[in-house]
Amino acid sequence: MAPCSGNQYEFGDWRLDPSERLLVRQGEQIALTPKVFDTLALLVENAGSLVSKGDFMERVWPGVFVEDAVLTQSISQLRKVLGEAAIETVPKKGYRFLKPVEVVGVDGATSGGRRYLETLLGHGHRSVAPILPSRPLSARPHEPIESVAVLPFSNCGVDADTEYLSDGITEGVINGLSQVVTLRVIARSTAFRYKHGEADPQKAGNDLHVSAVVVGKLLQRGDTVIVQAELVDVATGTLLWGSQFKRKVEDVFALQDDLSKEISEKLRLRLTSDQVRRLTKPQTEDAEAYRLYLKGRYHWNKRNPEAMRKAIEYFHRALDSDSGYALAHAGLADAYIYLSFLNVVPPREAMPKAKSAATKALEMDDRLAEANVSLGYASFTYDGDWLAAGNHFERALSINPSYSRTHPFYALYLSSICRHEEALAVARFALDRDPASPAVSHSLAVQLYLARQFDQAIEQANQTLELDANFAIAYAPMAEAYLSKGMCREALPPLEKYLALSRRSAASLALLGYSHARSGERTQGLRIIEELREASKRTFVPAFFFALVYAGLEEKDMAFVWLETAHEERFNRLAYLKLEALWDPLRSDSRFTDLVGRIGIPQ
Repeated sequence: MAPCSGNQYEFGDWRLDPSERLLVRQGEQIALTPKVFDTLALLVENAGSLVSKGDFMERVWPGVFVEDAVLTQSISQLRKVLGEAAIETVPKKGYRFLKPVEVVGVDGATSGGRRYLETLLGHGHRSVAPILPSRPLSARPHEPIESVAVLPFSNCGVDADTEYLSDGITEGVINGLSQVVTLRVIARSTAFRYKHGEADPQKAGNDLHVSAVVVGKLLQRGDTVIVQAELVDVATGTLLWGSQFKRKVEDVFALQDDLSKEISEKLRLRLTSDQVRRLTKPQTEDAEAYRLYLKGRYHWNKRNPEAMRKAIEYFHRALDSDSGYALAHAGLADAYIYLSFLNVVPPREAMPKAKSAATKALEMDDRLAEANVSLGYASFTYDGDWLAAGNHFERALSINPSYSRTHPFYALYLSSICRHEEALAVARFALDRDPASPAVSHSLAVQLYLARQFDQAIEQANQTLELDANFAIAYAPMAEAYLSKGMCREALPPLEKYLALSRRSAASLALLGYSHARSGERTQGLRIIEELREASKRTFVPAFFFALVYAGLEEKDMAFVWLETAHEERFNRLAYLKLEALWDPLRSDSRFTDLVGRIGIPQ
């Protein structure tokens, strides 16, 4: 969007600061995706006046063709946040913002106003959604609770095989509540850091900076499932609500829906009829299919190749039980995407299966964010169709802006077309919702590396390692940033850790070979190429990694031979070829420009 004035705008309980990209209500920042925020800013700046569709396209999506449906989805998202009456539709012309707006100039702000803004901006961390202290719920008995963490439900049974059920019900509640755009819900991977051991709800809530915490226990006795759940006020430590649910195993999906609905009522959420329907809509009536799906997700969340293949087996079995189960198709798509993403299966083997499963899921339920995310990722990394990718990601965000798996892939898409400011905003939003996740912290480090903010990438990689020192891929952006700065000696310690923790993965070997080559250690670089050749006899080794070492050796002809093979493989990382600093030795060659064009990366 074109640069806006330094003004801020107030309407009712809301304050909008376009220059800092902040929307605040009663001291709490409301998270919006970048394009939805830009749409709101344009409406508010022209409050009371008609903003034409052409104005939106020129200001919010400059130089990019988008369908009218994308604008309609952004308006729909804003109405869910601000209320249906906030924005008027002028048929065939555009939209008008109807709330009375007061313009507040920053220069004229009072000292108290300045202190308020400084607090919101988090002492210089302007791109990160501020985390404010929880307020006592008793002081606002009729207001909705604005932030919540659902801690992993304890499995109290003696059968460890029912662990998938307690995890699945927890994740189902998290996913259901995440669809409420005005509610900040801590993502699964951070919440599940509290899985082992008895967590103090009040301490966990304070650690996660939320107003309320949901805790629960699950016990299966024969064919009966008993769930006891409680909602705790973090500020006071008092019990706001507690209830017990008892269902037959075949009715467990109804149990999860009842649990989500009752929790949303106790959180005093003002839900639209569509949100209520989506919160409680069963995806299948087949209890066996649902049970198998939960087992699939249980293994999928382990994020390793063996578990991913196990997940695929369970998703297929769920579909054998109910072929129309959209979420099971979406689960298959997710699994094949990650097998390709982790370089376990060649893209030409995994990605068509992922696309087919995601397409089937949307045929059965066109409001699945999960399937749109998979198709979004496949569109730009495999098909070279950036327009389709953008539409799928925008669709996923309009359906469920808090769906945690959207943000890492959407940020990569934004970076690939050099929209780095938006990519970083998405990555930081994800980290605000999932602050204890090494994977999400790593995603931000990757975006910083791609944006050529190398010092910040190194710092973020160190923060990731503070969460988990054995998170192998966290060492990759750190090493890549050092190498991009020409600091090959400093790159060696993280490369050695990456090599050891990943058991000499192809990616770690390629970076080590590149480092040797850029240091003038040609013999060591060539040895790495031979090791990659030997590894390729046993498993899939992407051609991209051979090309990287040859680029470091400045053997341009060989580098382009292997890059062409990587293009034939449709390797996902080619989507970032245009901007990755490691490829600078080839950038001036006309063959490089030609390849970027054939990949389809927008100019």
